[in-house]
Amino acid sequence: MFRGCFEHTIDDKGRLSIPVKFREALDTTFSAPLIVTQKKDCLVAYPIDEWRLLEAKVHEMPTFDPTVETFRRVFLAPAQECPTDKAGRILVPPTQRTFAGLERDVVLAGMGKCFEIWSKERHAAMMDGAVANFDAIAQGMGALGL
Repeated sequence: MFRGCFEHTIDDKGRLSIPVKFREALDTTFSAPLIVTQKKDCLVAYPIDEWRLLEAKVHEMPTFDPTVETFRRVFLAPAQECPTDKAGRILVPPTQRTFAGLERDVVLAGMGKCFEIWSKERHAAMMDGAVANFDAIAQGMGALGL
């Protein structure tokens, strides 16, 4: 599983080093390559096997449902295969770097079966908001059975 938050830098060419712990998960639990797509304020990277499961579920949804169509446009359409190189880096496409505001300092946040790629500034702002609302979030999680 992908666990933990790691601060890294992305270079001018868009190369991002994947944390060793995440590379170990790719080697032992998941399969490379990574599929990277956009999420609300960040990018999300899925191992190919997890991506295929998600993609299959989305393709079973109604074709002409406006919500499904929008989800496909925003989430599936920009997805790109990003293989790791020998140094354990991926090349994040320019359009995705722009979308997520990735310039230099980034945070990779483990989310179990995938991980998010945030600009350090956006991640800090998101965490500040989440911590400020944690009681309500915890209550909602309780309602879901956690």
